[in-house]
Amino acid sequence: MFTSRNRAIVLWSIIVLLLGGCSKESATQTQAIDLPPTPVKVHTLKKENYPIWIHFTGKTQAINEVDVISRVTGELKAYHFKPGQQVKKNDLLFSIDKSEYQAVWDQKNAVLQKDKASYALAKANVKRYTPLVREQLAPREKLDELTATLKQLEATIKADKAALERAELNLEYCDIRASIDGQIGKPLILTGNIVKAGDVLTKIVQSDKLYVNFNPSAQEVALLKKYAQTQKPKVLVHQKDNAAVAEKLEGQIDFIDNISNASTGTVAMRAVVDNRKGLVFPGSFVEIDLFIGNYKVLAVHPDQISQDQLGRFVQLVDANDTIRIKHIKPVFSTNELVLVGDTLKEGDRVVVGVFSGLTEGSKVAPEEVPNPIKKTVK
Repeated sequence: MFTSRNRAIVLWSIIVLLLGGCSKESATQTQAIDLPPTPVKVHTLKKENYPIWIHFTGKTQAINEVDVISRVTGELKAYHFKPGQQVKKNDLLFSIDKSEYQAVWDQKNAVLQKDKASYALAKANVKRYTPLVREQLAPREKLDELTATLKQLEATIKADKAALERAELNLEYCDIRASIDGQIGKPLILTGNIVKAGDVLTKIVQSDKLYVNFNPSAQEVALLKKYAQTQKPKVLVHQKDNAAVAEKLEGQIDFIDNISNASTGTVAMRAVVDNRKGLVFPGSFVEIDLFIGNYKVLAVHPDQISQDQLGRFVQLVDANDTIRIKHIKPVFSTNELVLVGDTLKEGDRVVVGVFSGLTEGSKVAPEEVPNPIKKTVK
């Protein structure tokens, strides 16, 4: 049994334990209160002029390319270029043996001259018989016969001229010339071989300018049409994996399709870029930077944004140097910046970088730093 003395001892022990626990809790709270605020870097938002670029990946295409095709059959006598060289329109490229086609031309020309002589005689006969028939000194049937012969010879001469023109064309086709300016490939048929009409002899590619084909989303095209400050926005093109080609090709948008792809939701778009130095080959994959324009807007750097179950957010520092979590709805984003629309306002101090240890209500020691967004002029 517990005596009154024992009960007093137990009661006193409990009181001591309770007091000790309270002291530890009080000490812990004091330590928490005494923790220094976390130093953070902040940038105060204000509307600034930003160059807005959109990035895409695309593929180049020659602005023009033609197959050099033989239009006659014959022995290939020579080619007059070095493979890979630049050629001009109408430059002589190949020569096909002309002897057979020259003989045909000579024959057609002889027939024409013969029929012209016959026509001249027939015309003279009609002229001579016309007054005789008028004076009834010669039968009309004879004049009708001479007139019919004259008309037949007129038609024959037209046919002769057409045949001669065809023979002349075949002679011209023996000299195969460039139909466009561009870079010529290697000959596909060597001299001494017989080429047939329709044979492809080589290819010419015009690549001093290039098409660049790419497929932005329908939303990006709508944004471009709404905000682009020119009807032909500027584009810069470069090969990402080609360290030897650091120079960027400049150009403009020249085509936007009028429908979107039902399966991908993208729209075909094309730019024309200057490639006079021949730095990029047709058929190459390239990186494309498309300039929409300069706009005075509120923007943050992508590194200032975090994401949770409710969406994307930034960490703001209020007037009491306390962290506030602000969820945002970006209206447009690139690798360099995020346009925040009206979800943030001028004067908001946004934490630069992401601090995972900061939560709503955390005390911080803010340090103002320059705008982390580089206003890149490509």
